Amino acid sequence: MQKKLTVLRYFAYGIEILILYILQGTPNLIPEIHGGKPVLLICTALTIAAFEKELPALFFGLACGALCDLAVSNTIGYFAVVMTALCYLQAVIFSSVMVKNFLNTMLYAFCSCVIVIGLYFVFFYIFKGYANISIYFVNHYISRIIYTFVCVIPVYFLNMLIFTQFRVKE
Repeated sequence: MQKKLTVLRYFAYGIEILILYILQGTPNLIPEIHGGKPVLLICTALTIAAFEKELPALFFGLACGALCDLAVSNTIGYFAVVMTALCYLQAVIFSSVMVKNFLNTMLYAFCSCVIVIGLYFVFFYIFKGYANISIYFVNHYISRIIYTFVCVIPVYFLNMLIFTQFRVKE
């Protein structure tokens, strides 16, 4: 029974990832706020990692990161590596140091959004030497960080529902 529920839970996560990938990539479906759209797959990976153990968190972080890479730059690399590391680290921290609750998940998610999106800006804009990058960061990336973080809240409750419905009650 445990394996069956685990497979169903992972299948539900997979469907969620595909739906949010499609929603994220559909033009004009999610409105831009100050030039930034949320990265929904970051929200998904972080909230799945809050509920799952280390290995599933690692693989869901890898899957969401790879899909982010395909959606943003058509190459596998940056998001896959960073999201894999952050999701694994989150699962380790939540299993040994921090208590799994809403507030801690939001705190970790905010720090992760700043790290993922901020480092993306550093690697792909600052290191390439674009001009007026501070204006671009303020006009597009701050709103993207905040918008992504706000979207973590409903995705957290969706994944909490999936996790609680597809596990053996003790």
